[in-house]
Amino acid sequence: MHKLMFLVAACGAAACSASTSSPANDPEPRPVPAADTVVRARADVNLSGSWATGSVAEPAAQRIVLSPQCNYHPALWLIEQDGDSVRAWTIPESRDQGIATRQPVSTTVPTVGRVSGVELRMGASGARYVLRYDSTSGHLRGTLNGAPFWAVRLDVVRPEGCLPPP
Repeated sequence: MHKLMFLVAACGAAACSASTSSPANDPEPRPVPAADTVVRARADVNLSGSWATGSVAEPAAQRIVLSPQCNYHPALWLIEQDGDSVRAWTIPESRDQGIATRQPVSTTVPTVGRVSGVELRMGASGARYVLRYDSTSGHLRGTLNGAPFWAVRLDVVRPEGCLPPP
């Protein structure tokens, strides 16, 4: 019994000495990633919908309205927002041709992120968006992977009476 109490006391002492360390031996704190340094606030804007995007020659209009031909689908950026959570898909332009193509319709994995106030930060598979919503122009502006990026709301008005491709 005496040996058991000595063993328990020795283990307790070892545990205490292992948990206390001098400041000189403490590891340096790791830097916090930039995305985690953003102060979280509720979303002050709803970004859901279709957007036209670019990196140069940002249009002055608050909204772009396109009336494409029957068989044409313009490129667009589709955003779905739920509270402060955001998912976005980049959909390339396409044409209905009546034959199957190998071109993907859209990326199946959305880029995900968060809206805090009017700030939008998203990132996935090599794409990192840091954007701010401008309430005066209605545009999103900022960077995509460090390069200039803008987005303007887009309305696509489909023509009536279109015949499906053969």
